[in-house]
Amino acid sequence: MALFAMNWRIPDMGAALLNCPVSLEEVLEQTRLRNDQLPPYQLTAPGEHKIQLETRLGNIECKIMVRPAADVNAPLLLYHHGLAEFPYTSTWQRLLPKDSPISAHTVAIQAPYHNGLTDPVRKGFSSIEHLYQMFAGSIRIMQYVQDEFARQGSPYSVVSGVSWGGITSLLYEGLLGKTRATVPFFASPRLAQAVWDAAQMFGRDLPVTRDELDEMLDFTPIYERIDHRQVFPVLGEYDLFFRFENHAPVYDKKSLVTLPLTHVGAMWQSNGTARAHILKALAWAADQAN
Repeated sequence: MALFAMNWRIPDMGAALLNCPVSLEEVLEQTRLRNDQLPPYQLTAPGEHKIQLETRLGNIECKIMVRPAADVNAPLLLYHHGLAEFPYTSTWQRLLPKDSPISAHTVAIQAPYHNGLTDPVRKGFSSIEHLYQMFAGSIRIMQYVQDEFARQGSPYSVVSGVSWGGITSLLYEGLLGKTRATVPFFASPRLAQAVWDAAQMFGRDLPVTRDELDEMLDFTPIYERIDHRQVFPVLGEYDLFFRFENHAPVYDKKSLVTLPLTHVGAMWQSNGTARAHILKALAWAADQAN
């Protein structure tokens, strides 16, 4: 069943891999929050809020779920879901349940094209530009949220996410350099490698060469902009999507945590370990001010 779910979630790329007119950074540059649709103070107010984005591909609605800490001067933890995770707060709520608060503001970010069950695949993977937009929309929302919390007194931020969200967290820090620590779960910047491996596993032909795929979807050059000491990665030893042997070499051996888990459902089996890992990153980030 796990493989069936993976196969369903990874679309037949086909022509979507061809003729991308822009880069991820160009898509990000043209992604903006519509300030007229949301007062800035709501970016830090408790509860769920709709976010309207203006993009090259039209207006897109996303959401955030905000859980402020009692102390306005607490750090901020930004958390991002996996591809086609419904609801988008699912792993966030399991890792950081409301009845077991941590000493940080926490905000769950919803990616573009995640308001309907089939949207992440049908819309998000309809072209490389749409795929870039899924990342860019989340990154821009994270930026606005972090800036507003900082304006109200939050001293620093940590960003984390699972799978697709793990890639998003690395891209956020690599492109904008705004956090003290990055915690990617079951992910790496080598999205091209993951797509290539999935195509091989499911017997799919891709209309591009491996080099062409790397040019579009290998985000290692962006990852390399990050100070590796601030990255706290977790990989699954038996992950069939982010295969350990293909993604572990990206990370510093001293910082990489390996769990004897697969990719699909791994977060459900490792809540305690994952939560402890996030708390470790927050503690490390706090020490950097000393």
